[in-house]
Amino acid sequence: MGAKVVVFEPDGIYKTILENILLKNGYSPYFAETSAECKVVVDEVKPAIIIVDIKGAKLHNFRILSDLKVLSSAPIIMTTDEKVDDYMEALNEKKVTIVLPKPLKGSELAKVLANLLTIDPRVWFGLESYIPDLRKMRKVQLKRSTQVRTCIKTILNEMHVWGFRFEQEGEMDLVWQEILINAIYHAHGYTAEKKERIPIQLPEPYEVTVTYGASENAFGIGVRDNMGTLTPAIIIDALRQTVEQQNLIERAAQTGEDISGLVLDRGRGLDLIRQLSGEYYFIINPGVSTEVIIIYDRYYQKDDAVGSLKIFDLSFHRYSSCVATTNR
Repeated sequence: MGAKVVVFEPDGIYKTILENILLKNGYSPYFAETSAECKVVVDEVKPAIIIVDIKGAKLHNFRILSDLKVLSSAPIIMTTDEKVDDYMEALNEKKVTIVLPKPLKGSELAKVLANLLTIDPRVWFGLESYIPDLRKMRKVQLKRSTQVRTCIKTILNEMHVWGFRFEQEGEMDLVWQEILINAIYHAHGYTAEKKERIPIQLPEPYEVTVTYGASENAFGIGVRDNMGTLTPAIIIDALRQTVEQQNLIERAAQTGEDISGLVLDRGRGLDLIRQLSGEYYFIINPGVSTEVIIIYDRYYQKDDAVGSLKIFDLSFHRYSSCVATTNR
C-alpha cells in the first residue's frame, strides 16, 4: 500500500472525488467526517499527509489545525469551494501554505502530494517537473531590469509559434512582468530602487533564470532567482494585507470616506500572481533559491480567481517528510 493520507471531508461527493484521486495515484486514504474523528484517525494511523476541509475546520475557529500539529508532523493541505480571501487571517496565523480549490484536479493534487513526500529539490524545482511530456523548452538569463519587456515579448511570440493563444494574454503579460520584476528587484535587495523605478543591473554572479516551455496540451513559465529570500510568511502576510486593502476600498466606495492615507502599495504583485495566473506554485529553498512556476493548459480560462494557495518551503517539508517517512 502507498503512503497514508488522512482526509477530513464532511461532504460525501467531495469525499468520493478525493478517494478516487488518492487510490488512482497509489495512496492509502483514511476518512473522517468530524474534527474529533479526524484527530483520532490521525493519532492512530500516523499519516504522511493530512487533508482538511476549510468549512469543517472553521466550525471550531480552526483549532483543529493546532491540535493536528501536536499529534503529527505531517504536512497539512486544506481544500475549499469558497474564497480563500475569507480565511487569509487564519491561514497566516496557523501557517497553512497549501490550499486547493474544489472540485480538486487530480493532476494538481497528485503533484502537490508528490512534492510533499519528496525532499529532493530536483523534484520541486524546474518546469519539467510540472509539465508532463515537455516537448519544447527555452531558458533566458536576466541581469538587468531593462531586459524584462524584451523577455516577455520573446516568450509571447514563441508561445504563438508553438500554437498557444489565450484570450487572457494581457493578464498573463501583467503577471509575468510582476514576477520578473520581483525576482530582479526584491529578491536581490533592491526594493527601494523598484519603488523609485530606477533601472538596475545585478552584480556578478547573480542572475534570474526564466524558463518557458510547452507540451502538447500545456504552456508554462518558471522564474527562478538564486537568493531564496522569499518566505511563506512574506507571501501570506502580503496577501492578507492585500485582502484588507481591498476590503477598505470596497467599504470606502459605499461610505465615501477618504482612505488615501491607508492604502498601501505592498503585496499587489503576489496577489496578481494568485488571482490572474493559471495553475501556479511558489517553491522556496531558503537562502538558496526561489522559483515561481505557472502552468496554462491549452484551454486556459481563469474561473477560480482566488481559489488556491501553493507554497512549498523545502526546509519545512524536508523535516515533515522525514518524520512522516519514519512514521509509515
